[in-house]
Amino acid sequence: AHANIIKDALRELEEAKNSDSFMEDFECEENWSDSDFIIMSPLLGMIKTSGALTKKTMDTVKKCDQLDKLRIDAIPNLFAKIPELVDDLALSLYPPLDWNVSKTEAWKLKDHMEEVITQLGEILGPDHKTWLDFMEKAVKHNTATVQGILIQHGMAQLQLGEEKEKGETVKEVEEKGEGATKNGVSS
Repeated sequence: AHANIIKDALRELEEAKNSDSFMEDFECEENWSDSDFIIMSPLLGMIKTSGALTKKTMDTVKKCDQLDKLRIDAIPNLFAKIPELVDDLALSLYPPLDWNVSKTEAWKLKDHMEEVITQLGEILGPDHKTWLDFMEKAVKHNTATVQGILIQHGMAQLQLGEEKEKGETVKEVEEKGEGATKNGVSS
């Protein structure tokens, strides 16, 4: 069920992105700017990654024998939040696209997927390390691409580790560097 919700959100966004009439059906007079399409690609990639992670995990669970099933009962609970997080990110991508809102929703999904991947590694063990590493790299790739685009558009700054003040988290450093506006909304 989770994978279907993710597929539906992705399909609807792809339809909206590729068809003016789809947006007209919702009486939406605004459309995406050319720069919006630039950031949408890696954000859609994050949604696709969440779908792939969900599908691969569910396929893995189906292949486990009865003894393994006792150990992996917690897995469905790990995925309970993903459809909601995907939906929130997908909704933030409709015009008018507010990059700050989309980034916030993307980071929530990223953080949860990283947590799920870590927990899956502990639950499933080393036999599943290869595909979990692949999923982790996909999350990091999409995150880095989004961050790069935000930096190019003056909405984030590249922060080196030495620039962090003592006791400050990476998120706090990131938020300190934000201040630029996009679509008239300040962060």
